[in-house]
Amino acid sequence: MKRSFSAFVTPGVFLCALVLVGCSDDPEVDKGMRSSAGLQKCGQFLGVENVNRAVESVEGGKATATARNSPARLAAILDREAEEWPVDDLLHNSYSACRIQVPAEGGGAFVIEATVQWSVLTVDSMSEPKYAKSWRQLNDQVFVELETGRPSMEILVTCGVPGAAAGQEVGLPLQMAVTDPGLAVDQRQVLLSTFARTLVEELSCAGDPVIPAQLLR
Repeated sequence: MKRSFSAFVTPGVFLCALVLVGCSDDPEVDKGMRSSAGLQKCGQFLGVENVNRAVESVEGGKATATARNSPARLAAILDREAEEWPVDDLLHNSYSACRIQVPAEGGGAFVIEATVQWSVLTVDSMSEPKYAKSWRQLNDQVFVELETGRPSMEILVTCGVPGAAAGQEVGLPLQMAVTDPGLAVDQRQVLLSTFARTLVEELSCAGDPVIPAQLLR
């Protein structure tokens, strides 16, 4: 019996060592593992190298990240919302796909965040003077908000979802944004461009929208 019990326990102890987060009672270890998982998911949305460069460019402490959904799960949520959308509905949820915090010297934190929602804007509204001044059309399916003086950038993409109401592709485009502590424009646009391509691919948007790498010319 002793040999049998020992043979049972040893692999369990070994497995516990391998999956420390599941066996640890140390909240700091658990927090670190959750943050590591969050950074990995942020990399899935924004590109691993893009995330690394953005974090490295922000002078501060060790970055932590929150990303509750994988790209596939977030796309499924957005897909369901589009299918249930009635015309003239202006109540659209905004989702944080990735939130990275970098502690700042003297307190506080620098935050880089990528968000997405079905837009209250429409493709037709982009031709109206008040929007035409602030949004630039990059191609038939993509619009980008011009620099506003804020450390952020937004993109609007037509994305037709199978099963949605007629007119959803034009009347309910996808709107994505990246806000940051003041990254270089090149860094900001590569984060947003990668984020947009990731979601467009996961959603299998009708018309296969082409997201340019250079959003601001």
